[in-house]
Amino acid sequence: MSIPTTTEAKVKVADEVWIATALLHKEQPKQADFAVEEIVGRAQKEGIERPLRPGVYVHVVQHCVANRPPNPGRYRMLFQTSEGRRRLFRKGDTSHPASEGAKVTPEPKDMPSDYRHLLER
Repeated sequence: MSIPTTTEAKVKVADEVWIATALLHKEQPKQADFAVEEIVGRAQKEGIERPLRPGVYVHVVQHCVANRPPNPGRYRMLFQTSEGRRRLFRKGDTSHPASEGAKVTPEPKDMPSDYRHLLER
């Protein structure tokens, strides 16, 4: 029995949500925002982690959303434009006071190399 000498760390759920949303923005540049289900579906289609982790949905709905109270995730990766609609958080967007200074984008080192170009928006 051999023991692997290296293991690839799993992508954080919040980073996976950011990647899926960034891909949607890139693929549909005229679309201002996306339904929660579209973002979850894009994450599933991309298959960064298989099977799709149940936490993806709750991160899109709550944990990653800057203008919602942190519960418990404290990220500012997405912005709720209206009920059930999200887009990537942008400089100048409002956020819940308890989320001030929270993570807005993934760290390049935490992302699979195939997706790092998305940070160059």
